[in-house]
Amino acid sequence: MSVVTRVLIYGSGAIGSIFGGKLAISGVDVTMLARGNRLKELKENGVIIENAISGTREQVEVSVITELKEDDIYDYIIVTVQNTQIDNILPILSKNKSLNIVFVVNNPWGYKKYIDSVGYDRILIGFPSAGGERNNGIVKYYIGKGFAKIFQSTTFGEISGKKTKRLVELIHIFRKAGFSPSTNSNMNDWQKTHVAIVVSIGEALYKFDSNNYKLAKSPETLRIMITSIRERFELLKQRGASINPWKLNFFYLPTFLLAPIFSIVMNTKIAEFSMAKHTIVAKEEMLVLEKLLLEILSKKENIYT
Repeated sequence: MSVVTRVLIYGSGAIGSIFGGKLAISGVDVTMLARGNRLKELKENGVIIENAISGTREQVEVSVITELKEDDIYDYIIVTVQNTQIDNILPILSKNKSLNIVFVVNNPWGYKKYIDSVGYDRILIGFPSAGGERNNGIVKYYIGKGFAKIFQSTTFGEISGKKTKRLVELIHIFRKAGFSPSTNSNMNDWQKTHVAIVVSIGEALYKFDSNNYKLAKSPETLRIMITSIRERFELLKQRGASINPWKLNFFYLPTFLLAPIFSIVMNTKIAEFSMAKHTIVAKEEMLVLEKLLLEILSKKENIYT
């Protein structure tokens, strides 16, 4: 008889709902932490997710809580909140006794804050190749698979870089849920690289009020975006970080090739739901990430010393 994995999704926005819905549909015992109107929606109708490309809609019941208590034990707590919310959550996580806490949070600075709060051994790091928009209790979503993995995979890793049993199990449950997950042995550099990219893309999108279709029609803005990514990559490398995963070095391809490619990419629903929608709801977080990245890039010395 197989043992059912018990997962808490801490954060019931778009990403939390995509994770929670897909995992629950696949047979995982999912609990979601929610408050306010989202709590009401989940209790009344469960998680409702709709594929933004195919239009396929799925609905599944999940358990719902309003607070995490010390003795609420889960196999994995998956934290899906914005960077600006993490400081308020860490004291709560520090008191809980669950052994595996997966931080799915934009974080270019590193993991000392996490370690000081919950301890080194309990931490895993992750990030989704997914995006969506929550409206009237329904989350329209996109999950990156196939060609989209050239840009980004749903990725998980240990701070140590080791491929542990719990990491393999986490990958297994996400693969079974319909994601296309990968592992990475250096999530610290992975996240720094990611933020360098998303901040640059965000700057470009904000010039057009987060309308990716308008951005697609502006070759000049796309060229500036690509140049900005490269400049931030160079500053990261000068300060001891690597471009991770290595495949993202495709940003060094000639601009006359990349700009038309991004024009095509930005003119899709994939870009709308995986990029543009996030910049709308996360303006404060994007500003914070830009500030944090600037602090890192302004250091004169190696950031790992």
